[in-house]
Amino acid sequence: MELRHLEAFKVVCEQLHFTKAAELLNIAQPTLSQQIKALEDEIGTPLFDRMGKRIAITEAGQILYKQCNQIFRNLDYAYDAINDLRTMQRGKLVLGVLPCDLDELLTPVMIEFHQEFPNIQLLIQDSDRIVEEVLEGNIDIGITTVPVMEDSKLVCLPLYTEEFSVTVSKSSELSVRSQIYLKELKDLSLVLFPDHHQCRKLVNSYCEDQGFTLNPIIETSAMISLMRLVKNNIGGTVLPKPLLKTWDDRLYHIINLVEPTPERDIGIVYRSDKFLGQAGKVFISKVKEQFT
Repeated sequence: MELRHLEAFKVVCEQLHFTKAAELLNIAQPTLSQQIKALEDEIGTPLFDRMGKRIAITEAGQILYKQCNQIFRNLDYAYDAINDLRTMQRGKLVLGVLPCDLDELLTPVMIEFHQEFPNIQLLIQDSDRIVEEVLEGNIDIGITTVPVMEDSKLVCLPLYTEEFSVTVSKSSELSVRSQIYLKELKDLSLVLFPDHHQCRKLVNSYCEDQGFTLNPIIETSAMISLMRLVKNNIGGTVLPKPLLKTWDDRLYHIINLVEPTPERDIGIVYRSDKFLGQAGKVFISKVKEQFT
């Protein structure tokens, strides 16, 4: 079984069209058809149902496609490992973080990491599917809420527990308060992330447990908009306290949220069978130093 035949099969599965697949592979369509036929002959069963110009993947083809993806992922891991041994200083690291909040907290870590590994390309991706993206091989290291699903391929390292607080403008009449009860949120003017945001989901669940729902005057997905709205005393917002501490305390006032205090656990996740390299291990170490 040749890798070029498996690569051709994988592209046909993804395109479900021999002509388009041949163009992507930069080969003639008859050549592609011959490679697929050779693969089917070797396996002893059809991989595609041909229905005129349309094709569909057979059950055997679906099994092979799943294993194909794993084979090419493992090859990528092997190339990464060899490259790391050879250079120790090149490559890229893909990080997954929760949208709009953890990336702010990671900035000091990213600066320090870049100073130590200037030739490593660091890619930061916001995602609500961090665990799934890690398992699919799209993200090398994820920082997300824990616990996560149990999976033998997944390593999960707890980092810290973060509490949520309210922040208001220094000009707000609430800026003299040191704490505020959760039930008071129902009567406050609030500017918040939309319902689908992870932070909002958590706060919503705590409020619903107390028998009420939040009715913000403004919702926005942009962190910079939240900051400006709060600064101009349009309303307060509710976010993780570690994040709020990064805001300018000359402009904002943090109020502890109590009875109860919304909180969540944050951890690092990565695949146990994926090669991280020295750079990845150092990054994890620096994140742990930052938060523990």
